[in-house]
Amino acid sequence: MEIPNIISSPFRGIKWRLLFLFALAALPAMAKVKVLRQQNLSRWHIAPANYSGITPLGSNRYAVVDDKSTTDGFHIFTIDIHPRNGKVLRVSSTPLLGNPNTNARADCEDIIYYSPRNTLFIAQERTGIVAEYHLDGRPTGRQLSLPPYFSLDSMQHNGAFEALAYCNSTCTFYLTTEQPLKGDSIHRIVVFDSTLQVCKSLNYSMDAPKFKQDTKYYAHGIAAMTVKPDGKLLVMERELSIPPRYVGGKCRIKIYEIDIEPGIIKNKRLLCTFTTHISRLNYANYEGMCLGPTLDDGRQTLIIINDSQGGVRNGPFHLKDYLKVVILDH
Repeated sequence: MEIPNIISSPFRGIKWRLLFLFALAALPAMAKVKVLRQQNLSRWHIAPANYSGITPLGSNRYAVVDDKSTTDGFHIFTIDIHPRNGKVLRVSSTPLLGNPNTNARADCEDIIYYSPRNTLFIAQERTGIVAEYHLDGRPTGRQLSLPPYFSLDSMQHNGAFEALAYCNSTCTFYLTTEQPLKGDSIHRIVVFDSTLQVCKSLNYSMDAPKFKQDTKYYAHGIAAMTVKPDGKLLVMERELSIPPRYVGGKCRIKIYEIDIEPGIIKNKRLLCTFTTHISRLNYANYEGMCLGPTLDDGRQTLIIINDSQGGVRNGPFHLKDYLKVVILDH
């Protein structure tokens, strides 16, 4: 039976608008995240480098690794952030605090502060180890006990250890490679307990690539991880594409919040995404991420740092070292 339409045209429009508003109300709330403008470290006379990882040490102090440093080690940065708006006020840095027993270029990609022993762990891409250090740069002799499938032979060239994180509340480490292991289509995020032994492995699927891949430089992988105070894992996905003449080069960053249940990744929520461009003179290859201070209103900040390849030049253009602050929702 055909039911006659008893709603006139004007009311039909109102009806559909109401239905649309009800549908929006039923959707999950989007993350309220504020991505602040990046700050050039040369403003505070910080020397150009290949900054690739950062971790908080407490107060306004942070340990930062340089993946082209002449030895395995780190710098101590002091970063002052405005307690209300999150803007970077001042930055200073110490010289490299390096391992006195070696000059090997370990390719230090990420770093975490290990509060139970007041030490640091550094993930090294070239040596394929994650080693512990005193705060003066001397190694303690301890390392994460890596599973057999995390050998250098199983990792893709220039796609090995890149991201390391530590959760204070559960005393667990998270480690992964920039690109999936040879033969894998997804990433393995390996979790270690307080004995430095593997306790589980998580499968992580990245978003599909969007940029041109047949370029001078191309990368698509996990650049950094960190853990929020509530125990949720944050993952930084990075895709960059640089043409032969550099014009049109860009880097896209996506930061996801991950809910983890025993043995599985339950949910993946996009917190923010942004893109930097060579043509807009703001290109930044962000590689490091850590928790920053909590603002006066209770919002958590993230600090991310980029790798300028030592301020590499191409004609009049040269890459710059930046810090960027991301303010998370409550």
